[in-house]
Amino acid sequence: MPRISALVILAAAAALASGCASNRSAAGGSTAKMDTHEVQVQMDRDGAIRNYQTEYRLRNGDRVQVQPDGKVGPL
Repeated sequence: MPRISALVILAAAAALASGCASNRSAAGGSTAKMDTHEVQVQMDRDGAIRNYQTEYRLRNGDRVQVQPDGKVGPL
């Protein structure tokens, strides 16, 4: 599956309320994994908004890529 880059526009409330000690975004260098949660991603190509699972702490504006397992991770 080719990697597709996209822009995270809204993280799930569970991710924002997480008790993780690090509050840096994935784009800022923190790739600490957390429990799997859902995020909404705006695709670069067509602007469509899609739901994906992720294990990373992501914030609005972080750039992500779709991984071979169908989840998104930091770009």
